[in-house]
Amino acid sequence: MRIKTPVNRETLKHHLNYGLWKYALMAACVILGWSLIYTTTAYRSPQEKRIDVYMMSNTASSELIDKFLEPVWKETVPEMEIVSGVVMSVLDDYTTTMQLMTYMAAGEVDIFFINEQYFKTYASQGYFVELEGMVESGQIDACGADLSKGYVAYVEEYDDQNRAVKTSRHLYGIPLDSFYGFMGGMQLDNRGLYAVITVNNQNDENVIPFFSALLKAGQGEKEEWITE
Repeated sequence: MRIKTPVNRETLKHHLNYGLWKYALMAACVILGWSLIYTTTAYRSPQEKRIDVYMMSNTASSELIDKFLEPVWKETVPEMEIVSGVVMSVLDDYTTTMQLMTYMAAGEVDIFFINEQYFKTYASQGYFVELEGMVESGQIDACGADLSKGYVAYVEEYDDQNRAVKTSRHLYGIPLDSFYGFMGGMQLDNRGLYAVITVNNQNDENVIPFFSALLKAGQGEKEEWITE
């Protein structure tokens, strides 16, 4: 004998009361699965066709930064498929250090606007490109910035007690204190920041001219509200 429950308002209501979570779970799984498939299969521009600019700030907006970067990108390296600006919040020292190491080891960052503490730390370990030769040759226009603070001693050799025994001094970053255009155009407080190029950017051919053009775009008159 076969028992068949009739489908009516009461049975449907009972079924939904006790089985709604199953449908919600199924929907969540479908959405999660689709998102995962899209993420893993979505097109991502190859490294030689993109430039990623990371900027340390707790207030700046990625939207404003991208708007500022776009005309520089289109005029200087139009063959790039994308030039993106990423705001990196400065958190506690441990978290920020882990983020920086992860980004740079993965080659995610091409150009960094980085604060003095981390600039000196990572420059001394050779994470950034030496800039003095390119500035001297005119390949990079430093726009009259005072470069003295951008020189850091790179540690080439340590002794058994992990003490530096051989160093060489190089220009690893452009101090951005006098580039007031960034403050007005991106609402980025760049005082105390340094513009650097990471050694593993894998795209020197385009990153270097864009870096120089970005510095030029960052020039501007000092606003009255800006204090040293």
